[in-house]
Amino acid sequence: LGLGSRTQANRHLVAQAIAFANETESRIVALNERIRQLEALAQTDELTGLLNRRGFDEVLRRNLLSAARYEETGLLAYIDLDDFKTVNDCHGHSAGDEVLRQVGAFLSKSIRATDYAARLGGDEFAILFVRADHRPARERAREMLREIGKLKITCKSRRISVRASLGLASYNGETQLENLIERADRAMYADKKNGSRAARLTTLG
Repeated sequence: LGLGSRTQANRHLVAQAIAFANETESRIVALNERIRQLEALAQTDELTGLLNRRGFDEVLRRNLLSAARYEETGLLAYIDLDDFKTVNDCHGHSAGDEVLRQVGAFLSKSIRATDYAARLGGDEFAILFVRADHRPARERAREMLREIGKLKITCKSRRISVRASLGLASYNGETQLENLIERADRAMYADKKNGSRAARLTTLG
């Protein structure tokens, strides 16, 4: 082959290599996006669109690390719907699902952009108030508890009343994950037992 022919062949090979590299890069970008979507689905509750327990646990860990690094404070809220089994027994599981969807939608629109809401499973929900002073966050939780009781939920033309119990646990940079969860859970069940709807708060002790 002459010099010109070899040069043309080399240019062709270079063009092919560039095209292959571009195609490979596009496939890698698409694959990474698909992986990101699957990871998001794995952390999302299908019924409500909120975080599920797996996703929320990851959020808790990440924010406790941030609290330790930047000396932040916040509040964890555990919410449990009262007599939810009665809703399923009296109105059917479709009505129960509708209650969960409506409560989830309410929580999603009621929190700040920096906060997180999750459905942990069954009729249990949670909210993480990030970088929040304890007193105003507690007052907001009390308000949300009252508003849950005012939700107008209907299924098959039947009005369904909803009540909930709520426990709060404060955290700072020294708080351990297991301790935070245990305190929020304990406060919620104390509230449910006493029927006070007072958004009980356990401190850092």
